[in-house]
Amino acid sequence: MYHFLKLGRVAAFALIVQSTLSTLTAAPLTLTKEQAVVRALQQNPALNAARTTIDRAQGNRLQAGRWANPELSIDYATDETFNDEGEYAYSVGFEQRFPVTNRLRLQKEIAQDEIEIAQAEVANQVRVLTRAVEASLVSVTAIEAQIKLRDERLELNRSFVEFMESRFETGEVSSVAANQVQIELYAVEQEKQALANELLLQRATLKQLIGADVDTALRLVHSFELPAVQPELASLTHASLMQHPEYRMKALLYRISDKRISVTKAERWADIAVRVFFEEERGVDDPGGLGTDRFFGVGVSIPLPLLDRKEGALQASRAEQRQIKYELDRVGLEVRSEAHTQAARATSLYQQALSYDQNLTQLVEKNLTEMNAAYAAGQINLAELFRSQEQSLSMQSAQLTKLHDFEQAMIRWKAATARYSEE
Repeated sequence: MYHFLKLGRVAAFALIVQSTLSTLTAAPLTLTKEQAVVRALQQNPALNAARTTIDRAQGNRLQAGRWANPELSIDYATDETFNDEGEYAYSVGFEQRFPVTNRLRLQKEIAQDEIEIAQAEVANQVRVLTRAVEASLVSVTAIEAQIKLRDERLELNRSFVEFMESRFETGEVSSVAANQVQIELYAVEQEKQALANELLLQRATLKQLIGADVDTALRLVHSFELPAVQPELASLTHASLMQHPEYRMKALLYRISDKRISVTKAERWADIAVRVFFEEERGVDDPGGLGTDRFFGVGVSIPLPLLDRKEGALQASRAEQRQIKYELDRVGLEVRSEAHTQAARATSLYQQALSYDQNLTQLVEKNLTEMNAAYAAGQINLAELFRSQEQSLSMQSAQLTKLHDFEQAMIRWKAATARYSEE
């Protein structure tokens, strides 16, 4: 009996622990925009993979520009198989190759540049990832807010449908009017379904960006508000362009391409080989018989660039350099254009949203307040009040869209001007 009670307590304790763990597991992951970016920079698999390129480049830097290993040669020969007169010869040599050009120094410089390229690539990944996370989170929260507005409109429209149906039975409204309200109700439901489908995709994208599991529940904290003062969006200066990670990658590649041309020219002259050796030879020397001779020598091997002068490799390297220069010009043009376009777009959207809020939105709210007062005083009917309330919700939805577009433009402007860096 005691064992059964003991097992029962253990089972009960296990259930409690399991329930507690389930509750903790089911707790949603709460993130602000800033917290989502920090998590993405720590957890995003693609960014973590990009960071390994720095380690690889540093390893290549340690290996670059090293001399070739020396070579030890040992030779031995005997006449035992043939005349068998006791003759033999052996030699021991040590050979080292020495570069006669600046090829190894150039290789070290290129390896150092490749470390900077890897660092610039990671910085660019941070820039792109930050933009993607912020844009995705803003889109998700905007869709959630739009769905809430659709829910309010649905609730309002359902009340309106009930009102119209009650008036239709008494003959106060026509069936056409009642059907029209029902159609509007279905239209709003379709809008909500489309938003829900888009929300599913946007949430999945955001989870991938921040490195969260597919089953992770997200709770996003974000509000759409216009700044009190219009942001001053500075243009992209030449100095800022030089530090832009995407432009810097191309600039470093162009610098490397020039050094690779120099390396190709230097490779026309291969390394000189210097050999130091010792030989001993024992042979028959008539009439004295067997005798031993010993030698110590030095040898030099100098490759001559007569047949292979690297003309094809030089032509390919120069073509690659021209291609990188064109790519550098393209990136510079695209970065400047994107920064200018998004600054102009953000400024325009700010003015539109501000004007919309100060004029139309406030006018609709004022009208709704007056309509409520008029309905309470019996000056208007319930149908007119419903229409006014629905108009107010539609205006809120339109203003939310403008605020969302403004924030997206600001996110793109910050990314275009490279205002992100790896912490």
